[in-house]
Amino acid sequence: MLTERQKKFLTLIIEDFSRNKKPIGSKEFARKYFPDLSSATVRREFNFLTKQKYLAQPYWSAGRVPTNKLYQWFIKTKDNNFAFKKDFNYWERKLEELKDLSFTETTKEIAKLCQSLAIGYLPMEEMIFKYGLKNFFDQLKDLSLLKWESIWEDLDYLDERLIKVADNLLEDKFQIFIGDESPITRDKNLSVISYALSFHKQKNLLVLIGPKNLICRRNLTILEVTQRILSRNN
Repeated sequence: MLTERQKKFLTLIIEDFSRNKKPIGSKEFARKYFPDLSSATVRREFNFLTKQKYLAQPYWSAGRVPTNKLYQWFIKTKDNNFAFKKDFNYWERKLEELKDLSFTETTKEIAKLCQSLAIGYLPMEEMIFKYGLKNFFDQLKDLSLLKWESIWEDLDYLDERLIKVADNLLEDKFQIFIGDESPITRDKNLSVISYALSFHKQKNLLVLIGPKNLICRRNLTILEVTQRILSRNN
């Protein structure tokens, strides 16, 4: 059972990693987020959360990074997170103009806001369009990946895989896949967020692909707000 402080640690580590794309150590974490705690106290909490497999230490002298287990916990608990509700009001005002855009333009705008590869799929027209490839590669470069072969392969087969699983993705409002759980990518460094969006009485897919730090409060809130705004126009 996690304490409230440990839950706050985990949420902050995800948000920090999403912004900075690097491990964070106990001293830096204490200085940035808990100046009233000693780095030794933070280190004890880090050690506990690492043993519980919420955090990983890439090498012995490094700070901590989120694990798949942490991302899964983050996704499950997001609806109870007050910060999500607070962000929701901000993004609802900021994204109001989406109601006047086409689905293609909406996909392009989401790619820019979420700094990721965004894919729009219109099943009735059997049309796929992509925006944000530069964002996608910029995000991956920051992670200093050693191997790119499987990522190139994922891009090559993206359309084919998406069409094959589109009906399953359209069944749920949103689905999130981490690493090799994804039905449309295979690389363990990638994550996929899929949203079924109603647009002019037609159900379409909006899919985001990027590194695991794609999964953060900001991006999930943007997608949830987009879904609500578009659904009002149906």
